[in-house]
Amino acid sequence: MRLFQIGSLVLFALTFSKVFGQAKGNYNYLNEVTSSRIHHARPAPSLAEVNAPHFHEFTIRGLYNCKAQNYLAIFTITQVGKDQRETEQLVRAKTDSIQAALQRLGLKAEMYVDMISFMPIYEVEVTKKLFSKNTYNEIPKGFELKKNLHFRYSDPRVLDELVTQCARQEIYDLVRVDYFLDDLEAKKAKMVALAEEQLKGKMNRFKRLLNTNLEDLDRRLAEGFNTTYPIEQYQTYLAYCSNTLNSVTVNGTVTPAPKTTSQFYQPKPAKGYDFVLNPTILEPVVQIEYELKLVLQPKPQQPKPKAQEKVVTKIEKQLFWVTPNGDVKQLAF
Repeated sequence: MRLFQIGSLVLFALTFSKVFGQAKGNYNYLNEVTSSRIHHARPAPSLAEVNAPHFHEFTIRGLYNCKAQNYLAIFTITQVGKDQRETEQLVRAKTDSIQAALQRLGLKAEMYVDMISFMPIYEVEVTKKLFSKNTYNEIPKGFELKKNLHFRYSDPRVLDELVTQCARQEIYDLVRVDYFLDDLEAKKAKMVALAEEQLKGKMNRFKRLLNTNLEDLDRRLAEGFNTTYPIEQYQTYLAYCSNTLNSVTVNGTVTPAPKTTSQFYQPKPAKGYDFVLNPTILEPVVQIEYELKLVLQPKPQQPKPKAQEKVVTKIEKQLFWVTPNGDVKQLAF
């Protein structure tokens, strides 16, 4: 019966691999040679496997794909000017225009301007350098001002309009987008409750199948969370096609355009888990992993107390007679 089960599992694995390969995409096609060389080592044995030969280990692993409630997009603005006032006015004009556009469009997005740096720009040619008459310091020919624009919003579609409005103000550098969960502790509590329920089910099944009692065993419990954000899960790959606006021809030969480096979101696959909450996802999500491990092993045997030796005390009796003259004589009895 066990041999049949193993054969069925192997057949299922081969069938699944064939079906999945029909739509694996260009990324896997370009990287399948590299991935085939990866050595998949056996996981290291747990502490219970090493130290306890007679034990029972129950492990529950869960995954929760959580849609973010809030987002933070950061754009960088770099502005140069002839003096400090001109540079600051140019930056302020751009930020005021973006805020006005957001209000006009009715987009719910808060903006915060974060000061990064304000640096002087000096002349490169020695003949054009100017110095102050009083302090002899070199006078800069201009200034460079850098600021970060932080936008917080709850609707992910707002980001498209933010990119449009920033591009109209010649702000093209989107630094990053962060994802936030407002009820992280509540989601963790939900995973803990579900894991405990499944752990009890596994233990009851174990007792029923083996007809054994687990109440008289020592218990060791370990648990832990791991949270992964979308910014950590983007993979880079070389696009299969190349794009260019103008083809380059040298001596009648067309020089191929360089391949485009692209990225895509690769979440943690929903495999190897006992339960997965919100398994079907459309947009990048925050992924919470939870693992609960319970190890049962026999209680250490207490050494038997040594029997105390009985001490027998022998009492010897002697009888003496004191005569009227004061003599002491021992009498036999």
